Amino acid sequence: MIWLVIIATGLINFATRFSMFSGYSPKQLPSWLEDALSFVPIAVLTAIIAPAVLFNDAGMISIVDNTRFYAALVAIVIALITRSVLATISTGLMVLWTLTYFGF
Repeated sequence: MIWLVIIATGLINFATRFSMFSGYSPKQLPSWLEDALSFVPIAVLTAIIAPAVLFNDAGMISIVDNTRFYAALVAIVIALITRSVLATISTGLMVLWTLTYFGF
């Protein structure tokens, strides 16, 4: 059974990648699809980052005693001010490490 799943997954993966280079797919995506696809990166990043920031090690939502939450708030403010990915990440990590070091 596992071999069937592996082969089917491989064929589906190959088919989706081959369709882009074969010439059978349309050259231009519909405008409504392009508009919808523009929201994919922010949705994926939110789905990855939000649980990591809001949930503690026990799996419960934690805000008051969660250092990651406060570091994320500072990172959001820095991102809005500077629009720099490097400044956002470095500031967020510095705040997280500082709060962790001092035991907040």
